[in-house]
Amino acid sequence: MAKIKKTPAAKGDDADISNNLHGAVTKTVAQKVLNTLAEKSEVHHKVYGKQIVYVINQEQFESPSQEELNDMDSKIEELKKEVDEYKEKNRQLTSELTALNNSLTNEQCEERIKVLTEQNRKYEERLEELQSGTKQFSVDDAKRIDEKFENSRKFWRQRKKMFDQIVSTILEAIDMNKKVFEDEELCIERDPIDINEDPLKNL
Repeated sequence: MAKIKKTPAAKGDDADISNNLHGAVTKTVAQKVLNTLAEKSEVHHKVYGKQIVYVINQEQFESPSQEELNDMDSKIEELKKEVDEYKEKNRQLTSELTALNNSLTNEQCEERIKVLTEQNRKYEERLEELQSGTKQFSVDDAKRIDEKFENSRKFWRQRKKMFDQIVSTILEAIDMNKKVFEDEELCIERDPIDINEDPLKNL
């Protein structure tokens, strides 16, 4: 459907057809062309106030048969499937591109390998020293390790106590065995060593 104002003095943004053609056709030329098409009955027009509405005369076109309409519907469905396939392919390619953009370049990989190789070399040297006994832990090292170990066990006991308190509070409100609640409801993985035992006592 096309419409154009009757007022000859109408400018750019008042001329719908001219604007839709991005100014390639002036309002005056568009008016003349539409009037000519109306005279040939290729378009119909009707006046609404200060506007003239033009509609293409559909009778000049052949109406498709039911078979043609069915073919069109089938073609539309095929195109929809094709569009969906392209969308999925585009999604996959976008995902691959994102993965590639986030991965390291060859230069970055080479630099990373150098860093890891150097770290591995230092670890191997340290392991050889410990295994050969040429370099032992100092008293300060041993003391520092013991302190860290005891602090870790302290936090372990505190968190275990907090957990037991929370579970006890919950079990007061529900009728369920503690072991069943921890195993089946919370899927708790228990500590392999009792909290009251020293894991290093046999070393």
